[in-house]
This record gives sequence, structure tokens and C-alpha cells, in this order.
Amino acid sequence: MSQRCDEDGIETKIAWTPWWGFGRWSRSEFVDPHALIGWLPYTAILLPGIALALVAFIRQRPSMVLTNTMTIPSHAIAAKILGIPHHWIVREFGRDDHQLWFLFGYRRTVRLIGSLSDSVVFNSHAVERAMLELDPTMTTHVIYPAVDTELTTPPQRQPGERLRAVLVGYFSEAKGQQLAIEAIAIARNAGVDIELTLVGAGNNQPFRAVAQRLGVDDLVTIDGPTRDVPRYWAAAHVGLMCSQSEAFGRVTVEAMRAGIPVCGTNSGGTPEIIEPGVAGLLSPAGDADALAANLIALEADEGLRRRLAQGALESSQRFGRDRHDGELATILGLR
Repeated sequence: MSQRCDEDGIETKIAWTPWWGFGRWSRSEFVDPHALIGWLPYTAILLPGIALALVAFIRQRPSMVLTNTMTIPSHAIAAKILGIPHHWIVREFGRDDHQLWFLFGYRRTVRLIGSLSDSVVFNSHAVERAMLELDPTMTTHVIYPAVDTELTTPPQRQPGERLRAVLVGYFSEAKGQQLAIEAIAIARNAGVDIELTLVGAGNNQPFRAVAQRLGVDDLVTIDGPTRDVPRYWAAAHVGLMCSQSEAFGRVTVEAMRAGIPVCGTNSGGTPEIIEPGVAGLLSPAGDADALAANLIALEADEGLRRRLAQGALESSQRFGRDRHDGELATILGLR
């Protein structure tokens, strides 16, 4: 990213930036949220980050500051101190999707985000609603992220060929890989074999064990991180989005732009991407039986799968770059 910015004449600086949101490992091993001695050192860690941001802003005199994740507060605080307009882009639920623990508590953190910002921009209405429940006074906007991967022809499935599903995402409980494996097992028990490929970073051994325990390890392929995700879309007939609470889900749109329908979870921002019966099918969060039923329906009706594939390809084009950049520029007062 730094290299690309330099090519476009944008000055970049990579700097140490403290977080105020931590993963579960931080909470369990280092922080007792009920003990003053537990959070005081972490509060002190924020101060150097704020000081560095103050120095940078005093030198550069920016007309606006933009923070691009809810987990880092230093630049928002520095902008507030100096009276510089600040906008905050929030791309995650924080607690419900990544199970983050926040130094000052989740509700207070959301309210601080609102009070430190001229406006807060969300990547889905689902995230916006969740934050407004905690701070109804914040000024909010929703801009769907730009996804400009290549538009490709929907993959064809030959007669007698097994349906192939793919799920791309970091290996974790929240991303729903186990749910996908369970659905494949349910389908097999119903007499339908569907191949599943899981792709992502992180520890995938627990999911290998689940596939073996459920007797579908011959149907499940598990691969590590890759720079060539398009080849997985090209080899699949359906994409999966099984997260319990996905804020937006870029890979959902990537799959649709590759010409494959998506079976997604009816929670988070996913229903804002997938119109059921048009671009894919939805099932309740955590319901492996319902997901299996959707996959079996696509396996049995190739005409339906192809119609959804074409619908996915068409509806994915609303997440274009020009639309995103224009909406963001308007909100930030750049046009």
C-alpha cells in the first residue's frame, strides 16, 4: 500500500500505533477488565501514540483526519485536541464479529467514536444500526466498500459433476468453517455428496479433525493462504459466507463477480449483499441443516444455480469503485 501511495504522489508514514481494542488472548492473559491495575498500563500505552499523532498534525497541518478502523484512537484524539475535522470509518462490529475486548468497554468506546468524530462512516447498515443502538447521537453514513475484482463468466457444471463449494476466510469459529463442514456431512447423510474447499490463514487443524470425525474428510479440501483466490472461484459452483456476524464480506462480492451464487448467513451485512433468490440463498446463522438444504437445492437444480449465478454477476456491479469514491468524497466535503 505504501508503494502504491508513493506512485500516486501520496506521502506515507508507517508508525507505531497503539490499540484500545484487544483480542480474547489479551483479555485472558494480560488484562483483568475489573481491576484498575489491569487497565492502567494499557491506558498509558495510548499516550505515546497520541503524542506522535499530535506532532505529525502540527507539522503537516491537515485540513481533515480520517481513521479507518475502530481499534485505534490516537489520531482521532489528536485531531479533537487540535480542532481538526475528523471522520471515522468503522468496518467491523468489533465485539460480535472479532470478539474484541475494549479498554474502556464496548458501549463507552462506541460513544467515544461518535464524540470524537464529525461523522462516522459504516460499511453496512447492519453495523450502523448496532452502533446507533449504543450512541443514537452520532452522525452516520453508510458506504459499501468498493470491490473491483475482475468480472468473469459463470463457471459451468457438467452433467453428473459434483457441486463444488468454496469458503474463503480466516480460520476461526466466527467465520463458520465448522458450520460448512457440518452442512456437507448433513448433505452426505441425505445421499448428496458436495465437495467443499476451505481457504484461509490461521490454524486449520481443528477443522480437519471435524471433517474426519463427521466422515467427510474425502469431500473437504483445506488450503492455506493464497494470493490467487480467483482460481478457487473459477473451480467452484457456489460460494459460502458462513460467518455468524460479518460486517460486510468482501469475499461475498468477489465470489459474485466471479459468476457464482453465494449461500450466505442471514445476519450482519450479508443480507445487504445477497438478495435471496436473485444472487444466492440465505440461511439462519448457525443453522447447518438450513445451509445443507440450500446446497442440496442448488445441487439438484442446475437451472436455478445458473440463474442465481447470472443474478450474482449483475448485482455485484453495484459495488463499483466510482460509486464508492464519489460517495466518500461527498461525505468528506471533497466535492
